[in-house]
Amino acid sequence: MTVRVLALCGFTQNSYIYSKQLGAVRKTCKDVEFVFLEPPIVVEKADLPWADNNLDQFGSNATTDEAAQTPETTPRAWWTTVNERKTYKKFDETVAYLHDYISKNEPFDGIMGFSQGAGMAALLSAMLEKPGLHPNFPSEPPLPKFKFAIFVGGFLPTAESHDFTPYFPLPASLPTLHVCGRNDTLITIERSQTLVGKCENSRVELHEGGHYTPSKASWRHFFNAYINSFGPDGSNGDVPPVNSFGPSGANTPVNSKGGEATPRPSTPAS
Repeated sequence: MTVRVLALCGFTQNSYIYSKQLGAVRKTCKDVEFVFLEPPIVVEKADLPWADNNLDQFGSNATTDEAAQTPETTPRAWWTTVNERKTYKKFDETVAYLHDYISKNEPFDGIMGFSQGAGMAALLSAMLEKPGLHPNFPSEPPLPKFKFAIFVGGFLPTAESHDFTPYFPLPASLPTLHVCGRNDTLITIERSQTLVGKCENSRVELHEGGHYTPSKASWRHFFNAYINSFGPDGSNGDVPPVNSFGPSGANTPVNSKGGEATPRPSTPAS
């Protein structure tokens, strides 16, 4: 049975860029359907706190040069910020957009988000856990909750314009996987820890790189085992750490979809 995962890209990326970045992971996860949702906000030069056109630090090859933009190179976001990032602009419209999309396309087994997309994924998970948190995400009709959430290079959203205090913590009934880069200078491990600390059922896996989704063989097989563990009769995230997965996947435990795996401590992996 295919596991459906809603995938939310990072700030200044778009669904095309994120899909390409997860290309190797998707090829390994043959029984997983990744649904890449396009963020509703187009990022303009005025939304960025610098003058140049380099979005590389966000893991994005999009451009703010409107003359050069195509659908594949248009930078997008789940919200933009002003007032030293204290105000989230267009966040309420994004919530309405997400509610409409999920209402028409559910169910999703889980959610995976990168960077700002991870922060949005955490807020969306909370709105499904506690219907009625946001006026644009009504409690009726009821929508199915996620079985798991994966946050890559994520952080806890905070803003003076919106009070997210009631959204957290995410409950123990929702397993959360936090993937952090030891050399991530944009979203440091310390900043990611702000979100980890607001999840009652959290697991942290580290890689040696920067601000990106790791995709070497061991990570691909780990993601495959972890996501598929939420299928029928699965172990619900109870799979070995990344380093136990060999390059060919040969070390992937037979019980990655359920069985007698026991909890193991998180282990750094590059």
